[in-house]
Amino acid sequence: MQLINAIPPVIDTEQYDAWKKQWASQEGLDIHSYINDQCHPEQMLLFSTLFFPTFVVSQGGVFLERNFSVETFARCLSLASHDMAEAERLLNYVKLYDVFGQYGDGVSHSIFLQLCEVIGFAWRMVLKEKFPDKLFSVEVSNSDENYGPVVTFYQVKCEKRER
Repeated sequence: MQLINAIPPVIDTEQYDAWKKQWASQEGLDIHSYINDQCHPEQMLLFSTLFFPTFVVSQGGVFLERNFSVETFARCLSLASHDMAEAERLLNYVKLYDVFGQYGDGVSHSIFLQLCEVIGFAWRMVLKEKFPDKLFSVEVSNSDENYGPVVTFYQVKCEKRER
């Protein structure tokens, strides 16, 4: 038997760990037990939109619907000197701390980093599924200048190889 993880094991989970400690017998308790006891299906469905977002296609560019407006697109395209890939990178930029607003306080930075990696992984899959003829770069980064973990994506031009 071989165990293959789709994502690395989740670590540094304060709420889950506190929930698990409340039980006298912790045998058989796992993340799925926590989901069963603490998570509402509607929340799970709403969270899935972070991992599998809606896209807008405009002038050959692919953009997150949540970030897109005609005005923002025009501004990003201008800032990018009409380089569509750079406009995509700018417009698809998501700062994870901003996604959770007031609920980010007191949450381990490690949780945000892990979540950012998982979102990046999901975006790679969904972009391949929805745009099989396009090649994308999904970037996950973490720096003080970016205000913590961020994820973005943009199209990569394929060079045709000569035979």
